[in-house]
Amino acid sequence: MRRIVWVVAMIAALMLAANFVWAQEATPEPTPDPNLDSIQRLVERAELAAQRADESANAAEQATLYANGYIEQANGLLGLFQNVTAVTAIVIPLLAVVAGLIGLNRLNSAQTELEQARERFEKEISARQAELLKLRDELEASGEQLRQELRHTGAEQREDSARATLALALLPLGERQYRAQDYKGALDTYRRALELDNDNPVTHYRMGYVHTQSGDLEEAVQRLTRSLEIVSDFAPALAALGYVYRRIGEKMANGIDRDTMLNLAEQKLLQALKLSPKLIDDDGESWWGSLGGLYRRRGQTDQAIAAYSQAADVTPHSSYPFSNLALLYMQKNDREAMLRTYKRVERLAAGEVQAEVDNYWAYADLIIARLALGKKVDDILDTAIGTAPLDSPYTLDSLIDTLGRLSAVLTPEEQAPVKHVMTYIREIAETRKNLAIPQPAVD
Repeated sequence: MRRIVWVVAMIAALMLAANFVWAQEATPEPTPDPNLDSIQRLVERAELAAQRADESANAAEQATLYANGYIEQANGLLGLFQNVTAVTAIVIPLLAVVAGLIGLNRLNSAQTELEQARERFEKEISARQAELLKLRDELEASGEQLRQELRHTGAEQREDSARATLALALLPLGERQYRAQDYKGALDTYRRALELDNDNPVTHYRMGYVHTQSGDLEEAVQRLTRSLEIVSDFAPALAALGYVYRRIGEKMANGIDRDTMLNLAEQKLLQALKLSPKLIDDDGESWWGSLGGLYRRRGQTDQAIAAYSQAADVTPHSSYPFSNLALLYMQKNDREAMLRTYKRVERLAAGEVQAEVDNYWAYADLIIARLALGKKVDDILDTAIGTAPLDSPYTLDSLIDTLGRLSAVLTPEEQAPVKHVMTYIREIAETRKNLAIPQPAVD
């Protein structure tokens, strides 16, 4: 290394000397003066040579200084290079060791984190598996319970369906018993139907209707109310309840309570007829007739005529609405319309009794029409009374009431046969009320 430095220094010195020689050769020589002698020229040359020798010495000294500076710089660079080499020789292995240690630590840390993550994952998987197993067990238990409940529910539903079907099968029987005027038998049938299915609104309605015709109005209210609790807009029950309220109100003394009850009756009847304008009762009559009877008792003749006219439109082959219209026409002093209408009632009622020999209401209309037309009723009177249901004192009372209204619009001469019939029917009605009549057994 020192050799290299010295070589560099020698090269630098040679370069300086070459520059000096070049500078010396490049200096132009002065032109000889011919007037001077040769001695003087020699002196000048000697002085000039001495001057150039001094300059050369100075240049050599300066070159030496430059060379020494280069040598010092070279030594400094060499020392720095040696120091850097030494440091590098120490630092590089140290860095390698440090890097190795850092890499090893990172590797160990990563391995540790990976191991911890694996342990957490395994724990989470185990927890999820445990939850799934628990959920599966719960679902299996719930499924088994649900299957049992469904089997039980299905069995109950099948049983309920069978009971409901049997209850429905009893309704036609109860209806036939009612039409046969066996009210007690009909009520027993409907009770059995309710034991099988207590949530059938039709059964409660039918039972309430029979109680109404039997005169048991309080029980009728309970049954009809129960029917409406099951189906609030069941039109037949609404109409029947309105009719019961009318019957209750008719028995009250004049006053606020009576008016309130009749107003309630009107409300129920109108509500039912709004739902079903062509609604008929279990006797095949339009419920408009019951509303007409309410208006008639209130003295609202025009409204009563309108209501009975609606009933006549619904049941044009029934004598019932026309019989009531005939009396209302007489109350308006229209005797001709009354007689014309009673002729129609007679014709319709005669056809009804031929079609149904036990149709009491048709017989009642036939008796009234004949008396209004001045005809005899002896041939049908006992038959008509015989068709009156024994369990329903209301039927005979209703006929007596209608005959009384007819008598009130007739002349004294025309009233005599009407009053005679009224007396006869009243005696039979009293006899029925006072005697305990045995009822036929129900199979």
